[in-house]
Amino acid sequence: MSLFLRVAAVAAFVSASTANAAWHEARSKHFVIYANENPKEILEYATKLEKFDQAVRALLVMRDPPVGDGNRLTVFVMPTDNDVRKLVGDKSGFLSGFYKGPVTGPLAYVPKRNGKRPGSLGSDTIFFHEYAHHLMMQQLDHPYPEWYVEGFAEFLSTPSFGKDGSVGLGSPPQHRAWGLFNGRSLPLEVLISGTYDKISNQERESIYGRGWLLVHYLFMGGTRDGQLNNYIMALSKGTPAPQAASAAFGDLKQLDKELDAYLMKRRIAAFNIGSARIKVQQIDVRPMTAGAAEVVLLRAKLKNGVDEAGREPLAAEIRQVQARFPGDELVELTLAEAELRAEKAAAAQSAAERALTANPRSTEGMILKGRAIIDQAVDAPRDQGASYSEARRLFVAANKIDPEDPEPLMEFYKAYLREGVMPTKNAIEALHYASNLAPQDLNVRMNSAVAYLNENKLKEAKATLTPVAFSPHGGGIAEEARRMIERIDAGDAKGALRRPRPEPKPTVDGS
Repeated sequence: MSLFLRVAAVAAFVSASTANAAWHEARSKHFVIYANENPKEILEYATKLEKFDQAVRALLVMRDPPVGDGNRLTVFVMPTDNDVRKLVGDKSGFLSGFYKGPVTGPLAYVPKRNGKRPGSLGSDTIFFHEYAHHLMMQQLDHPYPEWYVEGFAEFLSTPSFGKDGSVGLGSPPQHRAWGLFNGRSLPLEVLISGTYDKISNQERESIYGRGWLLVHYLFMGGTRDGQLNNYIMALSKGTPAPQAASAAFGDLKQLDKELDAYLMKRRIAAFNIGSARIKVQQIDVRPMTAGAAEVVLLRAKLKNGVDEAGREPLAAEIRQVQARFPGDELVELTLAEAELRAEKAAAAQSAAERALTANPRSTEGMILKGRAIIDQAVDAPRDQGASYSEARRLFVAANKIDPEDPEPLMEFYKAYLREGVMPTKNAIEALHYASNLAPQDLNVRMNSAVAYLNENKLKEAKATLTPVAFSPHGGGIAEEARRMIERIDAGDAKGALRRPRPEPKPTVDGS
């Protein structure tokens, strides 16, 4: 395994004593990380994340296809835990990090420093739990129940990193110890049923803790090989969860007793993924420009999303940074997006064009310019077809540079809708591919599923809806997807389309 650290302005880092923290950007195969850290620390952090990614892929026998710049997970390392909580308005004092996966690019927010108390639910644990969801979404072609989705994410949330380069997976989650030993557990029949609408918050802990125990026992207990797969396959065929569980696991009361005994074992095994199976590719670390360093926390806030009242004030702050650092690529890109959200499309186009002057191959600049052109065309007379065509050319150009980025594909499709014309076959195919590249974006998946239903392609529609229906934080949109799947299974494409689709609400897993 070879790692390469590229750092511009090497003289600034001549010795450890002079390697003071400053804003740096790390780019690896799967991650873009912004952190106010010294190069060694951010390299170590990026390496840890890549090792985890490789270990999980080895365990799950997952493909590792190319990832475009636009579809890497961007990690913002915030100054403190409190800065993370402010982004989502959390007042509990317990949230230490979160993940979200829009088509514009998946995001994670973690604090710079985090307590390492035994049993604490730290930002690393939350990150690994949520990234496990991200990876599972990439190959979710079966209906995984919530206890399994959350239990398996807990199974992966406690990796250990050996000095020999190996990674351990499946260690007990100490932050679930109280719930497992002292909390009020759900009966196994209820846990497996997936019907949780009447359970208490304390019982909900069982979905994570007891879910982890059940996953661990079925994977590593050594006495029930193949039963979990039989259960999942039965669910895939439409068998109700209780019947599927009874057929696969037998007497559930007996399984419950075995779980209690397994929990009391002095030692619980874990998977060890050897270093030979973990291949971390080149990681580039470089200092951020002065303008980028000043705008990065504003960019973090912008990417997370702000309410309507906060959009113009945030754009005003970013304009002040841009006035001091005109032409800085990251500053101009951030300003372009902020202007779009503040409904100042002409200003957004100008900022995007300045970003493209700094870097003509900036796909983000192309996408933002195209969006700004369309926003202006929407308010213009209907003879503005040339504007929509120009925007679509920009989205096509971005796609040619970064074919694995789902955002220009989605924007290409949306351009037809906003123009008020029927999307072409090519545009519909772009929508479907965007959905495949970003299965964690529930809105894109639903749009893709609807397009399949309109073509009466029921099999494809069901496959597209599955990740939505069994998303652990899908809320109302997941319920709607499950309803649509029921109608598809009945051969009723029109019935699947009948109800209006609810918008998903962003959720944060602070578990």
